[in-house]
Amino acid sequence: MTVPHDLLQIRKLTADDWNLVRHMKTNLEYDYVVDIFPDLVSSNAHELYGLFSGSQLASIAGYTLFPGGLAMLGRLRSDNRFLSQGHATELLASILSSLKENPQIRWAGANTNQHNFPARRVLEKLNLEVFTTLHSLPVVEAQFISGTPGPKWKRVNNLEEKRALLHSLNENAIHVFPYECYYPLPLTQDLLTDEYLAESAFYVSPNGQRFCTIKNDHKREWYAQIKYFWNDHFEQPGFMETVMDHLAQDDLQPTAWFDFSQTAFENIPDKRAFRMEDAWVLYGAWI
Repeated sequence: MTVPHDLLQIRKLTADDWNLVRHMKTNLEYDYVVDIFPDLVSSNAHELYGLFSGSQLASIAGYTLFPGGLAMLGRLRSDNRFLSQGHATELLASILSSLKENPQIRWAGANTNQHNFPARRVLEKLNLEVFTTLHSLPVVEAQFISGTPGPKWKRVNNLEEKRALLHSLNENAIHVFPYECYYPLPLTQDLLTDEYLAESAFYVSPNGQRFCTIKNDHKREWYAQIKYFWNDHFEQPGFMETVMDHLAQDDLQPTAWFDFSQTAFENIPDKRAFRMEDAWVLYGAWI
């Protein structure tokens, strides 16, 4: 059904719109947005908007704010009855325009699956550029992980030493900072708050040439997201032993989560260790 453009409306969603979101006809077997909708619309860090065709909710999308003026677009989904009418593009364009008018926002981006071509076409219409492609893989069979044996890496606890390690990066194979699972962002100093660094474990290799950081993140289950900025995960002596030892001592028993570049993904010795998923493409632009 096609509705005249003057009957289209875009507005911020509120708690009163929950039933409309719940009754959208999408292709999603499980839509987590429905479950967390009350939290999204009441949070200062999230905004959610809807495009209405007449009285019906045709598309929704929003963004999440991160320290330092970084905004990640997301949660885009459309009702099947309103597909191929450009509503998703119009909604995201409106949101992006409002972000550009906000002087506190420095960067806006969106993360989508590599083979989600409709979503990628929408992002390209918005003139967002590809920042990086990541293979974000949880570990499912740890016995198939075969790292190079070596001494355990030294743990760093001082906040300024942690911050200095990240500031010292002169090469970054993944081109971004995996701030949370599914949320890779440009690495800026404002992103590295004291609270974030305090909640992150840092380990430095014996020769001081490599380091990693591990932080727990809850996405329907607990993950330990390992942030490593080179392509030699399985060649660095003691790296995998250090990671597995850290996980073994965590009372939450989180699932290990790695963000690999394409090169690092191809270097995985035994992919049975990981739950294979479609790669993620990060689009973005400095505002």
